[in-house]
Amino acid sequence: MEVYVSINGVLRNLIQKFEYHYNNNFIDVDETVEEGTVPFDYKITYPIRNDNLLNYFNFQSKEEFNNFLFVDYPLEIFGHSTLSYPSVVTDLNKLIYENQDINFTIVGIDEYGKAKSSTLFFLSKYSFLGNNIKFIKSEDIENAWEKCDLWITDNYDIIKQCPNNKTAVKFNTDYNYYFTHKNETNKIDLLCLTSSGKTTTSMLTRLLKNVARLIPSKSQKKR
Repeated sequence: MEVYVSINGVLRNLIQKFEYHYNNNFIDVDETVEEGTVPFDYKITYPIRNDNLLNYFNFQSKEEFNNFLFVDYPLEIFGHSTLSYPSVVTDLNKLIYENQDINFTIVGIDEYGKAKSSTLFFLSKYSFLGNNIKFIKSEDIENAWEKCDLWITDNYDIIKQCPNNKTAVKFNTDYNYYFTHKNETNKIDLLCLTSSGKTTTSMLTRLLKNVARLIPSKSQKKR
């Protein structure tokens, strides 16, 4: 069984750090404007969603956006972003360790230039213990679903492209409230505690078990 976990949104609050450095670099600065020229209006449009940052952060061009994200501040944004919640990597490590029959892969999307190495720094900083990390382009999401049975993500496009025979889990963040999904979670946890103190299988664990039942065994695939 193949389970994908998106890095952005699920593990990393990239937008929060992006907003901080955008403010620091473009808005909270005193610039000298030459006489007769009109300064560019750098601004942020709220509320911010996670669909396309160019919809909410003003840049003079896509090239300037790419330079800011992948050339000027990749380590600061990709490497030093905060966690989506304090114990998320610990919870993921536990999920991987206690389900060793499942192949977990964490996925970065549209990370270019030094963004990949900065992401690896982020993962090492928070002691990610999994074996599988991959980077894909957003146009390859459909192909990625062919190799994946269940995908935990905050990304609407990933969920929208989920095939009928696969399972998507929406990870809720402050930036993706604009859409809903039948499977949603706020944390990556294997077990949760009831009010009586007894452990009960979480929604995510039930999904893993249900998806596993639907996947043909190796002997069935050979027939």
